[in-house]
Amino acid sequence: MEEIVPVDQQLERALTVTAEEAVTASLRRAIREGVLVPGERLTQSEIASQLGVSRIPLRDALRRLEAESLVEIDGHKGARVTVLTVDDIAELYEMRIALEGLCMKYAVTNLSDETAERLANLSTSSDDDSLSPREAFNRRRSFYDELYSHAGRPRMHRTIMQLRDNVDRYHLLRDREHAHMAHQELSEAISERDGDRASRVLVDHISESRDDLMAELTADVQ
Repeated sequence: MEEIVPVDQQLERALTVTAEEAVTASLRRAIREGVLVPGERLTQSEIASQLGVSRIPLRDALRRLEAESLVEIDGHKGARVTVLTVDDIAELYEMRIALEGLCMKYAVTNLSDETAERLANLSTSSDDDSLSPREAFNRRRSFYDELYSHAGRPRMHRTIMQLRDNVDRYHLLRDREHAHMAHQELSEAISERDGDRASRVLVDHISESRDDLMAELTADVQ
């Protein structure tokens, strides 16, 4: 198992964070980046030792991640990273398309000229071929996280990021490239503060990613 980002590094980023929150953040990041892969057993003694915490905040963190559908907990078998079926992925993408298209429209419409220009440039930053898949993934995630924060819909924003974390890890694990053209079209729509166009571009991009991933997973089980 790769090394999970230690809790002390999480604490450095936010000194007021609780141990439970820091453990949750460390494990969430490890799952979405593929350090902890789908189906992997989460041995509490091993993880607690690696993160430098007791089992109490770890157990609470696992419960949080279970609520986010990133972890499954069985009273007899313990915890493991959630495995998604093709039907699971279809449902997650259905929710993403409904919510992200709307959130994108709200966000882009609310941007100031200065913020729109900065985010338009940021939207294509993950297309740098010198980046590792994990670096590109994290840049994309940071971009969407910041963009959606301008929508004025905090609950929708939070739900979207949970949905993205759950399914995007499969794209990262398969080292799949994202469409540079879609990022460029989205950049133009953001720069022009055209919420309707940005929403259409995003929905088309998400739909294409869904179809590609589901085709790959379906082929795997045949």
